[in-house]
Amino acid sequence: MGQHEVVGTRGEAFAVVASPSAQERAEMQRVLGSHGHRSTTVATAPDVLNEVLVTRPDILLVDLDLALAYAGSLAEVVGEHPELSGLPVIVLLPEGGVDALPATLAPYVSDVVFRPVDPVELLHRTRAVISRRRRYEEQRALSSQLREDMRSISARIRATNDPAVMIDQFLPGIGRALGARHLALQIFDDDRVGVGSSSWTSGPGATRSSPATPEPEHQDAALTLALRLWEDATTVPFHTGSAAAGAGAVAAPPWLRDGLGGDRTASGFVAALGEGDTPFGLLWVVNDTAPPARSGVEGALTQHVLGNLAHGLIQAQLISRQQQAVRKLRALNQAKTDFVGTVNHELRTPLASISGYLEMLIDGAGGELPPEASTMLQAVERNAMKLSRLIEDISALSAQQTDASEHGPVDIVHLVSHLTDRLALQASTGGIHLACSLPDHPVTVAGDRDELSAAIVILLSNALKFTRADGSVFVDLTVEPDNGHMVLVIRDTGIGIPAEDLPRLFDSFHRASNAQQSLPGAGVGLSIAKKTFEAHHGTISIDSTLGVGTSVGVTLPLLNHAAVG
Repeated sequence: MGQHEVVGTRGEAFAVVASPSAQERAEMQRVLGSHGHRSTTVATAPDVLNEVLVTRPDILLVDLDLALAYAGSLAEVVGEHPELSGLPVIVLLPEGGVDALPATLAPYVSDVVFRPVDPVELLHRTRAVISRRRRYEEQRALSSQLREDMRSISARIRATNDPAVMIDQFLPGIGRALGARHLALQIFDDDRVGVGSSSWTSGPGATRSSPATPEPEHQDAALTLALRLWEDATTVPFHTGSAAAGAGAVAAPPWLRDGLGGDRTASGFVAALGEGDTPFGLLWVVNDTAPPARSGVEGALTQHVLGNLAHGLIQAQLISRQQQAVRKLRALNQAKTDFVGTVNHELRTPLASISGYLEMLIDGAGGELPPEASTMLQAVERNAMKLSRLIEDISALSAQQTDASEHGPVDIVHLVSHLTDRLALQASTGGIHLACSLPDHPVTVAGDRDELSAAIVILLSNALKFTRADGSVFVDLTVEPDNGHMVLVIRDTGIGIPAEDLPRLFDSFHRASNAQQSLPGAGVGLSIAKKTFEAHHGTISIDSTLGVGTSVGVTLPLLNHAAVG
């Protein structure tokens, strides 16, 4: 067996020659060596596999009979040693033995040489097979690098919601990955995106810029091309100047041709940009000269990154519109708050004056009043008080809740006990039985004590207001430690609520249809209570039967291990 000087090093190429004929081995090694190819030789079938695995040659030239020794097990050998799957193999066939190559070997054979071996043909086929293999390896390496580059570009696009930043990441990234001289991203007029056309040119200090604006007729032509590319999910080559147009190639649009320098010769390919059923742009990738043949992987990866860019641009536009809508809603809400504050101030001032003079008149400050006049003034006083309560309700409804960061620990047991004690006289005066069932230990939640107090008072007051004499109101507070919540239930035996009114109970200024007109209220209490409990991450629900009574349930998350100050 001949030995090359250093295993694994490469000159022009390194070959393993396998033949049972010592003369043939020596002659082939001489021919290969005379043209700069180094080689080693083996004479038996077992030595073929061993030598290939050890030396990792650029090519194997093997006698058919030696190759046939592996015909039944070649798939298993390649499966065990996957690095052999790409090894170029030339099989030496007997003269006229065209049909001698079995089907089991054919998939692994790159070429054949017939005996007697012609030195010129041997060199030619060896160089051709090695050249094809090296081009394939180079293409694989380029495709692998391109995949990494495209993944990096896609990650940078997904990392931002700013469309300008997306394009700033996309254009130079894909331009360098594809080795392009110039990129032109043509964006059509489309409500889905909020950016314009851009371009990028390679070179030191390369930046994104705006290309010449296409004329309307160019836009129409570009849209037609984009629709065709989008439907076929493909890319097509294009050319400028005198560059040869290949099969299926399109001419570069005038605005792009002018931007590249008029009569300057260039070529490249174009791909559609879009999402869903229709595209909204084109990417023109420009090279100075006719580009090398592009692999399907390159085109597919380019379209994949374009898809990420399209999705990102659409999402950015949606986010931008949502942010604009939020800003408008905040401005409207602030305007409403300002308006309510102004109206409250303008109403409170004269109302305070009216109420003051009414009290003075009723107390006799202006002299003794006739009974009829006193009765009329008392009616005015009642309505003035009703108007005052309405102003208070509107003010409470429009008031902003305290920030959650300002919430502190609140003992709900202590709070509910205090509120029911405060309302006990009102219940007793109305002939209503008010009872409580509270834990004998603190139950703590995070919140604003004043806001929670006002909300619970609304529920208790409603229960007392809509319960007739000899009725009852029962307050029950329980803890659900497994769920991390406390549950407050207020049940009454009042007039109940019609089923058709239940869905709208929490709407501002809505009152149940059976609410007596003589009972005061503007229909904002439950809306205020719901707003308060939800601001404390809680819930409120109502269950009622007309003529039987109403049950209101409130849940609030527990604040574990909090001390009440």
